[in-house]
Amino acid sequence: MESKEGIAVKLTNTNREETMRQLLETSYDVIVIGGGLTGASILFDLQMRGLKTLLIEKNDYASGASESFDLLVYDKNTYQTLPKQKKQELYQLNQNLGRAFQFLPAIELIAAEIPVTSEITKKLRPLFKKRAIDKPVASVKLSLTQKQQFEAVGTLIHTTVPVIDTARVTIDLIKASVALNADAINYVMVTDVNRLGDDLCSVFVEDQVTGEINVIHTKKVVNATGLDSPELHNRIQKKPLTLTPRKKYQWLVPKSELTINFPVIIKQGLYSYTVTLIPRDQGVLVSTVRPSGAILSTKAVLLEVKAEIERVLPEITLDINHVFTFKTTSEVDTDAEKTPFNFYRSSHNVLTVTGSSISNYRQYAEKIGDEVTKQFKSESAILYEQSNTKTRIVSADVLKEWTKPSKDEAKVLQLMNRYQIDQLHFERLSRDVYRLLDDYPIPRHLFIELLYTIEFEGVYKASDFIQRRLRLGVFDYSIQGPIILQIIRFMEYRLAWTKEERSYYEREVNQFMTERRLLGF
Repeated sequence: MESKEGIAVKLTNTNREETMRQLLETSYDVIVIGGGLTGASILFDLQMRGLKTLLIEKNDYASGASESFDLLVYDKNTYQTLPKQKKQELYQLNQNLGRAFQFLPAIELIAAEIPVTSEITKKLRPLFKKRAIDKPVASVKLSLTQKQQFEAVGTLIHTTVPVIDTARVTIDLIKASVALNADAINYVMVTDVNRLGDDLCSVFVEDQVTGEINVIHTKKVVNATGLDSPELHNRIQKKPLTLTPRKKYQWLVPKSELTINFPVIIKQGLYSYTVTLIPRDQGVLVSTVRPSGAILSTKAVLLEVKAEIERVLPEITLDINHVFTFKTTSEVDTDAEKTPFNFYRSSHNVLTVTGSSISNYRQYAEKIGDEVTKQFKSESAILYEQSNTKTRIVSADVLKEWTKPSKDEAKVLQLMNRYQIDQLHFERLSRDVYRLLDDYPIPRHLFIELLYTIEFEGVYKASDFIQRRLRLGVFDYSIQGPIILQIIRFMEYRLAWTKEERSYYEREVNQFMTERRLLGF
Protein backbone atom coordinates (compact mmCIF):
# COMPACT_ATOMS: atom_id res chain seq x y z
CA MET A 1 0.00 0.00 0.00
CA GLU A 2 1.48 3.29 -0.93
CA SER A 3 0.53 6.91 -0.57
CA LYS A 4 -0.58 8.77 -3.67
CA GLU A 5 -0.46 12.44 -4.52
CA GLY A 6 -2.82 14.64 -2.54
CA ILE A 7 -4.57 13.55 0.62
CA ALA A 8 -6.35 10.43 -0.67
CA VAL A 9 -4.70 7.14 0.18
CA LYS A 10 -5.34 3.76 -1.39
CA LEU A 11 -7.03 1.26 0.87
CA THR A 12 -7.98 -0.95 -2.00
CA ASN A 13 -9.51 -4.40 -2.24
CA THR A 14 -9.01 -4.58 -6.02
CA ASN A 15 -6.01 -6.91 -5.63
CA ARG A 16 -6.42 -8.74 -2.34
CA GLU A 17 -3.90 -11.45 -3.24
CA GLU A 18 -1.10 -8.91 -3.70
CA THR A 19 -2.13 -7.01 -0.55
CA MET A 20 -2.12 -10.20 1.54
CA ARG A 21 1.24 -11.24 0.08
CA GLN A 22 2.78 -7.94 1.23
CA LEU A 23 1.30 -8.34 4.71
CA LEU A 24 2.65 -11.89 5.05
CA GLU A 25 6.14 -10.71 4.08
CA THR A 26 6.16 -7.96 6.74
CA SER A 27 7.03 -8.34 10.41
CA TYR A 28 5.00 -5.86 12.47
CA ASP A 29 5.70 -4.23 15.79
CA VAL A 30 1.99 -4.11 16.63
CA ILE A 31 -1.21 -5.49 15.13
CA VAL A 32 -4.41 -3.67 16.10
CA ILE A 33 -7.51 -5.86 15.82
CA GLY A 34 -10.72 -3.92 15.18
CA GLY A 35 -11.47 -1.18 12.64
CA GLY A 36 -13.74 1.03 14.74
CA LEU A 37 -12.90 4.44 16.19
CA THR A 38 -10.88 2.95 19.09
CA GLY A 39 -8.77 0.73 16.83
CA ALA A 40 -8.29 3.44 14.21
CA SER A 41 -7.16 6.05 16.75
CA ILE A 42 -4.70 3.60 18.35
CA LEU A 43 -3.35 2.68 14.90
CA PHE A 44 -2.80 6.36 14.16
CA ASP A 45 -1.10 7.02 17.51
CA LEU A 46 1.27 4.04 17.25
CA GLN A 47 2.23 4.83 13.67
CA MET A 48 2.89 8.45 14.66
CA ARG A 49 5.46 7.11 17.15
CA GLY A 50 7.32 5.20 14.44
CA LEU A 51 6.03 1.69 15.17
CA LYS A 52 5.25 -0.47 12.14
CA THR A 53 1.55 -1.14 12.70
CA LEU A 54 -1.18 -3.15 10.97
CA LEU A 55 -4.94 -2.81 11.49
CA ILE A 56 -7.16 -5.84 10.82
CA GLU A 57 -10.97 -5.62 10.56
CA LYS A 58 -13.22 -8.63 9.92
CA ASN A 59 -16.04 -6.60 8.31
CA ASP A 60 -16.18 -3.15 6.77
CA TYR A 61 -14.35 -0.33 8.54
CA ALA A 62 -16.53 1.44 11.16
CA SER A 63 -19.20 -1.25 10.89
CA GLY A 64 -19.68 -1.96 14.60
CA ALA A 65 -20.32 0.56 17.38
CA SER A 66 -18.69 3.28 15.23
CA GLU A 67 -21.36 2.76 12.58
CA SER A 68 -23.69 5.21 14.30
CA PHE A 69 -23.36 8.47 12.42
CA ASP A 70 -23.93 11.81 14.11
CA LEU A 71 -23.36 10.10 17.44
CA LEU A 72 -24.12 12.40 20.35
CA VAL A 73 -21.03 12.76 22.47
CA TYR A 74 -22.95 12.43 25.70
CA ASP A 75 -26.20 10.60 26.29
CA LYS A 76 -26.55 11.76 29.91
CA ASN A 77 -24.72 15.09 29.92
CA THR A 78 -25.10 18.14 27.73
CA TYR A 79 -22.43 20.74 27.11
CA GLN A 80 -23.19 23.01 30.06
CA THR A 81 -22.82 20.23 32.66
CA LEU A 82 -19.31 19.22 31.53
CA PRO A 83 -16.10 20.14 33.36
CA LYS A 84 -13.77 22.69 31.78
CA GLN A 85 -11.29 20.05 30.60
CA LYS A 86 -14.01 18.22 28.65
CA LYS A 87 -15.16 21.46 27.04
CA GLN A 88 -11.61 22.25 25.94
CA GLU A 89 -11.26 18.81 24.38
CA LEU A 90 -14.51 19.30 22.46
CA TYR A 91 -13.21 22.63 21.15
CA GLN A 92 -10.05 20.85 19.96
CA LEU A 93 -12.11 18.21 18.20
CA ASN A 94 -14.20 20.91 16.55
CA GLN A 95 -11.05 22.61 15.23
CA ASN A 96 -9.44 19.40 13.97
CA LEU A 97 -12.36 17.45 12.53
CA GLY A 98 -13.90 20.09 10.28
CA ARG A 99 -17.27 19.09 8.88
CA ALA A 100 -17.28 15.82 10.83
CA PHE A 101 -17.99 17.85 14.00
CA GLN A 102 -20.73 20.31 14.83
CA PHE A 103 -21.82 22.35 17.84
CA LEU A 104 -25.62 22.69 17.64
CA PRO A 105 -27.83 24.89 19.83
CA ALA A 106 -30.55 22.73 21.33
CA ILE A 107 -33.48 22.55 23.71
CA GLU A 108 -33.24 20.18 26.65
CA LEU A 109 -36.62 19.19 28.02
CA ILE A 110 -36.84 17.56 31.44
CA ALA A 111 -40.32 16.13 31.46
CA ALA A 112 -42.55 16.67 34.48
CA GLU A 113 -44.29 13.28 34.55
CA ILE A 114 -41.69 11.30 36.47
CA PRO A 115 -41.98 9.35 39.72
CA VAL A 116 -40.80 11.87 42.31
CA THR A 117 -38.64 10.48 45.11
CA SER A 118 -36.23 12.27 47.42
CA GLU A 119 -33.32 10.69 45.55
CA ILE A 120 -34.56 11.86 42.14
CA THR A 121 -35.34 15.34 43.50
CA LYS A 122 -31.78 15.61 44.84
CA LYS A 123 -30.33 14.63 41.44
CA LEU A 124 -32.56 16.91 39.39
CA ARG A 125 -32.36 20.05 41.56
CA PRO A 126 -29.01 21.20 40.11
CA LEU A 127 -30.36 20.70 36.59
CA PHE A 128 -33.31 22.97 37.23
CA LYS A 129 -31.01 25.72 38.49
CA LYS A 130 -28.27 25.51 35.86
CA ARG A 131 -27.84 28.21 33.23
CA ALA A 132 -26.33 28.11 29.77
CA ILE A 133 -22.70 29.23 30.14
CA ASP A 134 -19.74 29.30 27.77
CA LYS A 135 -21.91 28.43 24.81
CA PRO A 136 -19.91 28.02 21.58
CA VAL A 137 -23.02 28.88 19.55
CA ALA A 138 -26.15 30.98 20.02
CA SER A 139 -29.24 29.73 21.83
CA VAL A 140 -32.30 28.41 20.03
CA LYS A 141 -34.80 31.15 19.24
CA LEU A 142 -38.22 29.92 20.29
CA SER A 143 -41.52 31.49 19.39
CA LEU A 144 -43.92 32.19 22.25
CA THR A 145 -46.12 29.30 21.10
CA GLN A 146 -43.17 26.87 21.04
CA LYS A 147 -42.03 28.00 24.47
CA GLN A 148 -45.47 27.54 25.98
CA GLN A 149 -45.83 24.15 24.33
CA PHE A 150 -42.56 22.83 25.80
CA GLU A 151 -43.12 24.38 29.22
CA ALA A 152 -46.49 22.65 29.40
CA VAL A 153 -44.62 19.31 29.34
CA GLY A 154 -41.65 20.00 31.59
CA THR A 155 -38.68 22.20 32.44
CA LEU A 156 -37.07 23.92 29.45
CA ILE A 157 -33.29 24.52 29.27
CA HIS A 158 -31.25 26.07 26.46
CA THR A 159 -28.16 23.96 25.88
CA THR A 160 -25.66 22.81 23.25
CA VAL A 161 -25.06 19.36 21.80
CA PRO A 162 -21.68 18.39 20.31
CA VAL A 163 -22.30 16.06 17.35
CA ILE A 164 -19.62 13.93 15.67
CA ASP A 165 -19.76 11.84 12.50
CA THR A 166 -17.98 8.85 14.06
CA ALA A 167 -17.79 6.69 10.92
CA ARG A 168 -16.23 9.51 8.88
CA VAL A 169 -13.63 10.20 11.60
CA THR A 170 -12.80 6.48 11.84
CA ILE A 171 -12.18 6.08 8.11
CA ASP A 172 -10.18 9.32 7.94
CA LEU A 173 -7.95 8.12 10.80
CA ILE A 174 -7.23 4.86 8.96
CA LYS A 175 -6.43 6.73 5.74
CA ALA A 176 -4.15 9.15 7.61
CA SER A 177 -2.36 6.20 9.25
CA VAL A 178 -1.77 4.50 5.90
CA ALA A 179 -0.36 7.78 4.61
CA LEU A 180 2.19 7.48 7.46
CA ASN A 181 3.14 3.97 6.20
CA ALA A 182 0.81 1.91 8.39
CA ASP A 183 -1.06 -1.02 6.81
CA ALA A 184 -4.76 -1.82 7.03
CA ILE A 185 -6.94 -4.58 5.65
CA ASN A 186 -10.61 -5.40 6.11
CA TYR A 187 -12.68 -8.56 5.62
CA VAL A 188 -9.97 -10.47 7.49
CA MET A 189 -10.52 -12.03 10.94
CA VAL A 190 -7.90 -12.86 13.60
CA THR A 191 -8.72 -16.37 14.83
CA ASP A 192 -5.88 -16.96 17.32
CA VAL A 193 -2.43 -15.85 18.50
CA ASN A 194 0.76 -17.90 18.32
CA ARG A 195 3.33 -17.66 21.13
CA LEU A 196 6.75 -19.10 21.80
CA GLY A 197 6.92 -19.28 25.60
CA ASP A 198 5.86 -15.87 26.86
CA ASP A 199 6.65 -14.09 23.59
CA LEU A 200 4.07 -13.44 20.91
CA CYS A 201 5.37 -14.21 17.43
CA SER A 202 2.34 -14.16 15.11
CA VAL A 203 -1.42 -14.21 14.67
CA PHE A 204 -3.58 -16.56 12.63
CA VAL A 205 -5.95 -14.77 10.24
CA GLU A 206 -8.81 -15.99 8.07
CA ASP A 207 -9.66 -14.16 4.85
CA GLN A 208 -13.44 -13.64 4.99
CA VAL A 209 -13.58 -13.47 1.19
CA THR A 210 -11.55 -16.54 0.19
CA GLY A 211 -11.61 -18.53 3.46
CA GLU A 212 -7.81 -18.92 3.38
CA ILE A 213 -5.86 -19.16 6.67
CA ASN A 214 -2.57 -17.25 6.93
CA VAL A 215 -0.02 -16.27 9.59
CA ILE A 216 1.14 -12.66 10.08
CA HIS A 217 4.18 -11.93 12.27
CA THR A 218 4.02 -9.38 15.07
CA LYS A 219 5.50 -8.60 18.50
CA LYS A 220 2.44 -7.07 20.17
CA VAL A 221 -1.34 -7.16 19.74
CA VAL A 222 -3.93 -4.58 20.74
CA ASN A 223 -7.37 -6.20 20.96
CA ALA A 224 -9.86 -3.43 20.10
CA THR A 225 -12.81 -5.53 18.97
CA GLY A 226 -15.40 -3.97 21.28
CA LEU A 227 -18.00 -6.43 22.50
CA ASP A 228 -15.99 -9.27 20.90
CA SER A 229 -12.92 -8.42 23.02
CA PRO A 230 -13.60 -11.03 25.75
CA GLU A 231 -13.35 -13.86 23.19
CA LEU A 232 -9.62 -13.38 22.61
CA HIS A 233 -8.92 -12.09 26.12
CA ASN A 234 -10.52 -15.09 27.84
CA ARG A 235 -8.66 -17.49 25.58
CA ILE A 236 -5.33 -16.08 26.78
CA GLN A 237 -6.15 -14.91 30.32
CA LYS A 238 -7.75 -17.29 32.81
CA LYS A 239 -9.52 -14.46 34.61
CA PRO A 240 -12.62 -13.84 32.45
CA LEU A 241 -13.54 -10.43 31.12
CA THR A 242 -17.24 -9.52 30.99
CA LEU A 243 -18.45 -6.40 29.22
CA THR A 244 -21.86 -4.79 29.62
CA PRO A 245 -23.43 -3.99 26.24
CA ARG A 246 -25.94 -1.37 25.28
CA LYS A 247 -27.80 -0.77 22.03
CA LYS A 248 -28.13 2.42 20.03
CA TYR A 249 -31.30 2.80 17.99
CA GLN A 250 -31.52 5.39 15.22
CA TRP A 251 -34.29 6.31 12.80
CA LEU A 252 -34.76 8.90 10.10
CA VAL A 253 -38.20 10.53 10.17
CA PRO A 254 -39.02 12.36 6.90
CA LYS A 255 -39.96 16.03 7.03
CA SER A 256 -43.48 15.14 5.95
CA GLU A 257 -43.89 13.34 9.30
CA LEU A 258 -41.87 15.56 11.66
CA THR A 259 -40.57 19.08 11.15
CA ILE A 260 -38.35 20.81 13.70
CA ASN A 261 -35.52 23.26 13.01
CA PHE A 262 -33.43 22.69 16.16
CA PRO A 263 -32.31 19.66 18.20
CA VAL A 264 -34.52 18.58 21.09
CA ILE A 265 -33.31 16.39 23.96
CA ILE A 266 -36.17 14.75 25.88
CA LYS A 267 -35.23 13.39 29.31
CA GLN A 268 -37.24 11.28 31.73
CA GLY A 269 -40.98 11.47 31.13
CA LEU A 270 -43.11 8.43 30.34
CA TYR A 271 -40.23 6.95 28.36
CA SER A 272 -37.43 6.41 30.88
CA TYR A 273 -34.53 6.86 28.42
CA THR A 274 -33.24 9.99 26.73
CA VAL A 275 -34.63 10.62 23.23
CA THR A 276 -32.75 12.98 20.93
CA LEU A 277 -34.20 14.64 17.81
CA ILE A 278 -31.67 16.17 15.41
CA PRO A 279 -32.89 17.87 12.21
CA ARG A 280 -30.93 16.96 9.06
CA ASP A 281 -31.29 17.81 5.37
CA GLN A 282 -33.82 15.10 4.51
CA GLY A 283 -35.54 14.59 7.84
CA VAL A 284 -35.06 14.31 11.59
CA LEU A 285 -32.58 11.86 13.09
CA VAL A 286 -34.17 10.20 16.15
CA SER A 287 -31.77 8.47 18.55
CA THR A 288 -32.01 6.57 21.83
CA VAL A 289 -29.94 4.06 23.82
CA ARG A 290 -31.17 1.03 25.75
CA PRO A 291 -29.36 -1.59 27.87
CA SER A 292 -28.79 -4.67 25.78
CA GLY A 293 -30.36 -6.86 28.48
CA ALA A 294 -33.80 -5.44 27.70
CA ILE A 295 -35.36 -7.96 25.30
CA LEU A 296 -37.15 -5.58 22.97
CA SER A 297 -37.39 -5.50 19.19
CA THR A 298 -36.44 -2.37 17.27
CA LYS A 299 -40.12 -1.86 16.48
CA ALA A 300 -41.08 -2.08 20.17
CA VAL A 301 -38.49 0.57 21.05
CA LEU A 302 -39.72 2.73 18.17
CA LEU A 303 -43.30 2.54 19.45
CA GLU A 304 -42.14 3.70 22.91
CA VAL A 305 -40.15 6.55 21.38
CA LYS A 306 -43.11 7.44 19.11
CA ALA A 307 -45.39 7.77 22.15
CA GLU A 308 -42.91 10.07 23.90
CA ILE A 309 -42.46 12.31 20.83
CA GLU A 310 -46.23 12.61 20.36
CA ARG A 311 -46.65 13.50 24.04
CA VAL A 312 -44.07 16.29 23.81
CA LEU A 313 -45.22 17.43 20.35
CA PRO A 314 -49.01 16.81 20.46
CA GLU A 315 -49.56 18.14 16.93
CA ILE A 316 -47.43 15.24 15.57
CA THR A 317 -48.81 11.79 14.70
CA LEU A 318 -46.00 9.57 13.42
CA ASP A 319 -46.72 6.87 10.86
CA ILE A 320 -44.05 4.24 11.63
CA ASN A 321 -44.42 2.85 8.10
CA HIS A 322 -42.80 6.06 6.84
CA VAL A 323 -39.90 5.94 9.31
CA PHE A 324 -36.56 4.67 8.01
CA THR A 325 -34.82 2.33 10.49
CA PHE A 326 -31.03 2.29 10.55
CA LYS A 327 -29.09 -0.74 11.68
CA THR A 328 -29.20 -1.12 15.47
CA THR A 329 -25.63 -1.02 16.78
CA SER A 330 -24.28 -2.52 20.00
CA GLU A 331 -21.46 -0.95 21.98
CA VAL A 332 -19.64 -1.40 25.26
CA ASP A 333 -21.40 0.42 28.08
CA THR A 334 -18.34 2.04 29.64
CA ASP A 335 -18.47 4.26 32.70
CA ALA A 336 -16.31 6.82 30.94
CA GLU A 337 -16.42 9.44 33.69
CA LYS A 338 -15.04 7.09 36.38
CA THR A 339 -12.69 4.98 34.23
CA PRO A 340 -11.97 6.97 31.05
CA PHE A 341 -8.72 5.16 30.20
CA ASN A 342 -9.47 1.58 31.17
CA PHE A 343 -7.69 -1.39 29.52
CA TYR A 344 -6.78 -4.98 30.40
CA ARG A 345 -3.56 -6.92 30.01
CA SER A 346 -4.61 -10.21 28.41
CA SER A 347 -0.99 -11.38 28.51
CA HIS A 348 2.54 -9.98 28.50
CA ASN A 349 2.16 -8.71 24.92
CA VAL A 350 -1.61 -8.59 24.30
CA LEU A 351 -3.63 -5.58 25.50
CA THR A 352 -7.43 -5.64 25.48
CA VAL A 353 -8.93 -2.15 25.20
CA THR A 354 -12.60 -1.26 25.63
CA GLY A 355 -12.58 2.31 24.34
CA SER A 356 -13.70 5.52 25.97
CA SER A 357 -16.15 8.34 25.34
CA ILE A 358 -15.60 9.93 21.97
CA SER A 359 -14.43 13.20 23.53
CA ASN A 360 -11.55 11.26 25.10
CA TYR A 361 -10.67 9.06 22.13
CA ARG A 362 -7.34 10.77 21.40
CA GLN A 363 -6.17 10.76 25.02
CA TYR A 364 -7.23 7.13 25.23
CA ALA A 365 -5.19 6.24 22.14
CA GLU A 366 -2.21 8.09 23.61
CA LYS A 367 -2.60 6.18 26.90
CA ILE A 368 -2.51 2.85 25.04
CA GLY A 369 0.41 4.10 22.93
CA ASP A 370 2.35 4.97 26.09
CA GLU A 371 1.68 1.49 27.48
CA VAL A 372 2.76 -0.30 24.30
CA THR A 373 5.93 1.74 23.78
CA LYS A 374 6.81 1.38 27.47
CA GLN A 375 7.00 -2.37 26.91
CA PHE A 376 9.15 -1.91 23.80
CA LYS A 377 11.50 0.42 25.64
CA SER A 378 12.01 -1.98 28.53
CA GLU A 379 12.41 -5.04 26.29
CA SER A 380 14.40 -3.67 23.36
CA ALA A 381 15.85 -0.39 24.63
CA ILE A 382 14.20 1.31 21.65
CA LEU A 383 13.08 4.90 22.10
CA TYR A 384 10.00 5.83 20.11
CA GLU A 385 8.84 9.37 19.47
CA GLN A 386 6.21 10.90 21.70
CA SER A 387 2.89 10.97 19.87
CA ASN A 388 1.32 14.30 19.01
CA THR A 389 -2.08 12.76 18.31
CA LYS A 390 -3.82 15.59 20.17
CA THR A 391 -2.58 18.30 17.81
CA ARG A 392 -2.43 16.37 14.55
CA ILE A 393 -5.12 17.42 12.08
CA VAL A 394 -6.44 14.25 10.48
CA SER A 395 -9.11 15.63 8.20
CA ALA A 396 -8.66 18.53 5.79
CA ASP A 397 -11.38 20.57 4.16
CA VAL A 398 -10.82 20.47 0.40
CA LEU A 399 -13.90 22.48 -0.53
CA LYS A 400 -12.95 25.25 -2.96
CA GLU A 401 -14.80 28.42 -3.86
CA TRP A 402 -16.16 28.41 -7.39
CA THR A 403 -17.76 31.45 -8.93
CA LYS A 404 -21.48 30.94 -9.44
CA PRO A 405 -21.39 27.14 -9.51
CA SER A 406 -24.07 25.35 -11.51
CA LYS A 407 -26.32 22.79 -9.84
CA ASP A 408 -24.07 19.95 -11.03
CA GLU A 409 -20.90 21.78 -9.95
CA ALA A 410 -22.40 22.34 -6.49
CA LYS A 411 -22.96 18.59 -6.18
CA VAL A 412 -19.37 18.01 -7.28
CA LEU A 413 -18.09 20.36 -4.57
CA GLN A 414 -20.25 18.63 -1.96
CA LEU A 415 -18.96 15.23 -3.04
CA MET A 416 -15.29 16.35 -2.99
CA ASN A 417 -15.72 17.81 0.47
CA ARG A 418 -17.58 14.83 1.94
CA TYR A 419 -14.90 12.33 0.94
CA GLN A 420 -11.91 14.72 1.18
CA ILE A 421 -11.05 14.25 -2.51
CA ASP A 422 -8.55 16.69 -3.98
CA GLN A 423 -8.89 18.15 -7.48
CA LEU A 424 -6.38 15.80 -9.19
CA HIS A 425 -8.01 12.66 -7.82
CA PHE A 426 -11.47 13.91 -8.66
CA GLU A 427 -10.55 14.64 -12.27
CA ARG A 428 -9.02 11.18 -12.64
CA LEU A 429 -12.11 9.52 -11.13
CA SER A 430 -14.36 11.57 -13.42
CA ARG A 431 -12.43 10.39 -16.49
CA ASP A 432 -12.71 6.75 -15.35
CA VAL A 433 -16.44 7.09 -14.74
CA TYR A 434 -17.02 8.77 -18.12
CA ARG A 435 -15.27 5.83 -19.82
CA LEU A 436 -17.39 3.27 -17.92
CA LEU A 437 -20.82 4.90 -18.14
CA ASP A 438 -21.79 3.23 -21.42
CA ASP A 439 -21.31 -0.23 -19.92
CA TYR A 440 -22.63 0.56 -16.44
CA PRO A 441 -25.50 3.11 -16.49
CA ILE A 442 -25.09 4.38 -12.94
CA PRO A 443 -25.76 8.07 -12.11
CA ARG A 444 -22.45 9.93 -12.44
CA HIS A 445 -22.39 11.24 -8.89
CA LEU A 446 -23.15 7.84 -7.41
CA PHE A 447 -20.60 6.20 -9.73
CA ILE A 448 -17.81 8.52 -8.61
CA GLU A 449 -18.60 7.76 -4.97
CA LEU A 450 -18.62 4.03 -5.70
CA LEU A 451 -15.29 4.13 -7.56
CA TYR A 452 -13.70 6.25 -4.83
CA THR A 453 -14.80 4.04 -1.92
CA ILE A 454 -13.61 0.88 -3.72
CA GLU A 455 -10.18 2.33 -4.53
CA PHE A 456 -9.48 4.52 -1.52
CA GLU A 457 -11.65 3.35 1.40
CA GLY A 458 -11.63 -0.45 1.17
CA VAL A 459 -15.29 -1.16 0.26
CA TYR A 460 -15.79 -4.70 -1.07
CA LYS A 461 -19.52 -5.40 -0.89
CA ALA A 462 -22.40 -3.47 -2.44
CA SER A 463 -24.37 -3.59 0.82
CA ASP A 464 -21.43 -1.98 2.64
CA PHE A 465 -21.31 0.79 0.06
CA ILE A 466 -25.03 1.51 0.50
CA GLN A 467 -24.75 1.39 4.29
CA ARG A 468 -21.83 3.84 4.19
CA ARG A 469 -23.88 6.32 2.20
CA LEU A 470 -26.49 6.12 4.95
CA ARG A 471 -24.26 6.22 7.99
CA LEU A 472 -22.00 8.99 6.68
CA GLY A 473 -24.94 11.35 6.84
CA VAL A 474 -25.89 11.35 3.16
CA PHE A 475 -29.45 10.17 3.83
CA ASP A 476 -29.98 9.49 0.15
CA TYR A 477 -31.85 6.21 0.27
CA SER A 478 -33.73 6.61 -3.01
CA ILE A 479 -31.45 4.28 -5.01
CA GLN A 480 -33.61 2.39 -7.51
CA GLY A 481 -33.55 -1.40 -7.90
CA PRO A 482 -32.03 -1.37 -11.43
CA ILE A 483 -29.21 0.89 -10.24
CA ILE A 484 -28.41 -1.60 -7.47
CA LEU A 485 -28.02 -4.34 -10.08
CA GLN A 486 -25.65 -2.14 -12.08
CA ILE A 487 -23.58 -1.48 -8.95
CA ILE A 488 -23.33 -5.23 -8.34
CA ARG A 489 -22.33 -5.79 -12.00
CA PHE A 490 -19.58 -3.18 -11.74
CA MET A 491 -18.22 -4.53 -8.44
CA GLU A 492 -18.20 -8.04 -9.91
CA TYR A 493 -16.08 -6.70 -12.78
CA ARG A 494 -13.78 -4.43 -10.74
CA LEU A 495 -13.22 -6.81 -7.81
CA ALA A 496 -13.12 -10.02 -9.85
CA TRP A 497 -15.92 -11.72 -7.91
CA THR A 498 -16.64 -15.36 -8.61
CA LYS A 499 -20.15 -16.40 -9.67
CA GLU A 500 -20.74 -17.74 -6.16
CA GLU A 501 -19.66 -14.41 -4.61
CA ARG A 502 -21.91 -12.44 -6.94
CA SER A 503 -24.88 -14.65 -6.10
CA TYR A 504 -24.21 -14.36 -2.36
CA TYR A 505 -23.69 -10.58 -2.35
CA GLU A 506 -26.71 -10.04 -4.60
CA ARG A 507 -28.90 -11.90 -2.11
CA GLU A 508 -27.33 -9.90 0.72
CA VAL A 509 -28.12 -6.59 -0.99
CA ASN A 510 -31.70 -7.63 -1.75
CA GLN A 511 -32.19 -8.63 1.88
CA PHE A 512 -30.55 -5.40 3.04
CA MET A 513 -32.83 -3.28 0.87
CA THR A 514 -36.00 -5.30 1.51
CA GLU A 515 -35.57 -5.01 5.28
CA ARG A 516 -35.48 -1.26 4.88
CA ARG A 517 -38.46 -1.18 2.50
CA LEU A 518 -36.45 0.34 -0.35
CA LEU A 519 -37.21 -2.22 -3.09
CA GLY A 520 -40.86 -1.47 -3.72
CA PHE A 521 -40.45 -1.02 -7.45
